[in-house]
Amino acid sequence: MCRIIYMSSAEVTRTEQADTVTYTATIVGVAAATLVIRTSTREVVNVETIRRYQRQGLASTLWAAANAGGECFHSLEHHRTPEGDMFAHAVGGETIDAETGYVAACSICTDDIDHEE
Repeated sequence: MCRIIYMSSAEVTRTEQADTVTYTATIVGVAAATLVIRTSTREVVNVETIRRYQRQGLASTLWAAANAGGECFHSLEHHRTPEGDMFAHAVGGETIDAETGYVAACSICTDDIDHEE
């Protein structure tokens, strides 16, 4: 784990696991925001900020920290939550291409939707 300071009020840490890298913004001992990147594709797989710390730029700070290590990509639009979509639009950046971001279990990607009438 390495520590990177981006804001005077938050400490940003980077933790690597086998398949992901997690960036965490900690304020006074509280993990206020996290951003998880899939190492194989540099795709954002999760971004979350505790409600009381929202709208303070923490997720944007984590996005900047992640991109400092190499370009990151947002998930395909239909894989994002409404909040994740707002985040992607707010911070900018590229969306992963459909072929690289393909998820076999996604019924939208595989066009395997059960059409019951």
